[in-house]
Amino acid sequence: MAHHLRNFTLLIVLTIMTVLIVAAPAKAQAAKWHHITYQGKTYRSKYTIKQMRKKYHLKYRKTYHGHGTLRYSTTFNAFEGIVHNAHTGHWESGSWQSGKKIKGYYAEFVSQPTGDGSIVDYSSLINLRTGRLYKAHNN
Repeated sequence: MAHHLRNFTLLIVLTIMTVLIVAAPAKAQAAKWHHITYQGKTYRSKYTIKQMRKKYHLKYRKTYHGHGTLRYSTTFNAFEGIVHNAHTGHWESGSWQSGKKIKGYYAEFVSQPTGDGSIVDYSSLINLRTGRLYKAHNN
């Protein structure tokens, strides 16, 4: 009789465990793709703009210098938009001095450490499909 009771108890325990495992909620899956809307168009991206900033330490910052008419601003990592078929390297005097053309869509973050966009701009280009970072600058 004890043998039957032990088998019955084991059967009840296994049944309860099976029910709990089957009824357990599934773990939430991270989104495989995100969507970025820029100028009325929607682009599919591996990361959101916020995730790109965090991953590559592209914190937006703007500071002001000088007084009165000599006052100017310095901008770091401003999101400029989505560019297609960008270029890496160094731009000078109206042409690319180094780097290469890269195909695809890129989120562009621009820094103007001098405060004057016509003097020096540093661009961080992040591929929307792969999430890879590329750099470019001009002066």
